[in-house]
Amino acid sequence: MVESDDLAVLQTITTQGLSLGDLINAAGRYTDAGQSAMAEQVYKIWIQFNPDHPQLFIALFNCATLQSGIGGTEAAMANLERAIALNPDFLPAYINLGGLQERAGALEVAITTWNAAATRPLAITGSNAHYVFSAYKQMARALLEAQQAGRAETALWRCADLDPTQLDAVGQLVAARLGQCKWPPLEPWERVDRRALLKGINPLSVAAYSDDPLLQLGAAAAFTERDGSCAPEAIIAERRDAPIDLTGRRLRVGYVSSDLRDHAVGYLMAELFELHDREKVEVFAYYCGPPATDALNARTRAAVEHYTDIRGMTDDQAARRIADDQIDILVDVNGHTRDSRTPVFARRPAPILVNWLGYPGTMGSPFHHYIIGDPWITPPELERFYSEAVRRIPCYQPNDRKRIVAEARPSFSRVMESGDR
Repeated sequence: MVESDDLAVLQTITTQGLSLGDLINAAGRYTDAGQSAMAEQVYKIWIQFNPDHPQLFIALFNCATLQSGIGGTEAAMANLERAIALNPDFLPAYINLGGLQERAGALEVAITTWNAAATRPLAITGSNAHYVFSAYKQMARALLEAQQAGRAETALWRCADLDPTQLDAVGQLVAARLGQCKWPPLEPWERVDRRALLKGINPLSVAAYSDDPLLQLGAAAAFTERDGSCAPEAIIAERRDAPIDLTGRRLRVGYVSSDLRDHAVGYLMAELFELHDREKVEVFAYYCGPPATDALNARTRAAVEHYTDIRGMTDDQAARRIADDQIDILVDVNGHTRDSRTPVFARRPAPILVNWLGYPGTMGSPFHHYIIGDPWITPPELERFYSEAVRRIPCYQPNDRKRIVAEARPSFSRVMESGDR
């Protein structure tokens, strides 16, 4: 049913006309009120009644942004293509269109779209440089995920030339070179010196680059401060300082991971969730990885008592959810790896925060209290290079004893002959 205020907006569009600014404001009010479908309708009707508006491409872009957020991927892509056709110099439309194409599984089409934005001859302005940088960065990210490090490196050199102060791109450049076994992975050039490169590199790449524990600690600390911290007012003090009183209840343990699926870490942890003593421990899992419906993810869901998907939550929302669950011990299974949610831990949603398994190096953070290791993975003589207090067990790595083992073990020569590599 259309409310009277809604009807007035629609009548204004169809009879009197509505300025683009008023359109954006009206759609924004509907979106803020949780009426995204109505906001989409307002855009669609305005677009229909204003086919010759000089800034129609902006309305199309905004409508596409709205549609992509509510599952209308095909409609969003169509509107972005129209926006580009109307104004080929409007680079944000290329960036978003490429993202939707990638999401739809058309990686090469997305690369072509981003490359069209990056190589379009435009006036040199701060805004244009920003979007060209974004286009190259999106290309590089997608190519790295597709294991195409060589092509990603080319795009990342463009990023580094455009803005050498963007340390995350510089860190990805180092990772791309490591992925190709290019040595040295840290290669200064006229605009960036070695110090800047070291400051930008991801701690996971540092671990492959050097076995210097002080360098690894410094890289982790710099990375956490830059990408994993939060404002003081975001800290959930009542949970950070909460006493753990187990009188009449079980210990609540939460695991935050993007890898509770068909992933190496998921395979290691599968049986662990099934072996918790349910009389003493209440198990929570907070998933932050890509959409997963595989058998391993299903097994994890069945094994834990509480499974929460936090992919769509902001860091504040995820931290608040964990705090509301009254978690006693929160385990960071990602560490400094892909899809980690370090800023959630920075908000101190639980009184004890632990780094374990996914990243066996130090987080270099002021908020992870412990790292779980063993005599080999966390050598006692190097304990001073960990920001966390080290707690050792005989072997830090769990293994799933229920995994099916192949009946026959093929030889290396047989695998090479079969071509199944």
